[in-house]
Amino acid sequence: MTAPMTDAFTRHRADIEAARASGDPRQIKAAYRSLGTYLEDDTADDLDRVPVLSFGETTPVVAAEVPADADLVLDAGCGPNPALAIALASQAARTVIVLDIGLGTSRLALAVAARSNVRLVAVVGDVESLPFRNAAFDAVVCDDTIEHLPDDRQGGRELSRVTRDEGTVIVATPNRRSLEVLWRKAADRSRLRRLPAAAYFAADSHLREYTPRELTSVLDASLDVRCFAVVGWRGGRTARWATRVVRRKPFRGFTRTIVAVAQPVR
Repeated sequence: MTAPMTDAFTRHRADIEAARASGDPRQIKAAYRSLGTYLEDDTADDLDRVPVLSFGETTPVVAAEVPADADLVLDAGCGPNPALAIALASQAARTVIVLDIGLGTSRLALAVAARSNVRLVAVVGDVESLPFRNAAFDAVVCDDTIEHLPDDRQGGRELSRVTRDEGTVIVATPNRRSLEVLWRKAADRSRLRRLPAAAYFAADSHLREYTPRELTSVLDASLDVRCFAVVGWRGGRTARWATRVVRRKPFRGFTRTIVAVAQPVR
């Protein structure tokens, strides 16, 4: 992830903490709508500062799982800097629809894409109630979004509903049992520090994070998970070593990001 805007995310953190304390899904969603406004206020005059709100290593992995013949693709929860949608739209014959719950987020996504000479179609909407007809898309991607949804199972049902029969749905989300997280937990415990699970989340605004098995359980009623793609780390020697480890079959469950490749269940 690129470094987030301090002011926007400080305000968002206060909003999401209050929303979680209330337990009201409407307030949680309002906090994410407001985040779009905060980001637009902070960055609209300097698009270089618009943050990518997912791991950069995940983008090429998800993009590679989208079938080449998928002509109409939905990015459900695109974020303000839609690196994944831009990568998918590089195929000239393809139309990519980006959706986000925040108006400001959607406007930033269009502006960032346009600067790269990429044309996207933006829709403001809720992943739990997608504003599209049944079986509208050849493929749907949902990266770093399901962990934000108050009702993640309903989100999975909607992703399935709007994808055509035999189409592809790819859900990507940080792995709460990644090699990196396990290393951090071990380091803390060696210092006799025991922190709550949320202390190891990729972002403190996440409502939850998953293991591959837990994500499969959430998606199970509406999506048939066919396989998981592996995401590693970029960086120095340690990152390269960790990436080599999680690419080996016995250790794939410790991937940095869970990338579930699925088909709709009818």
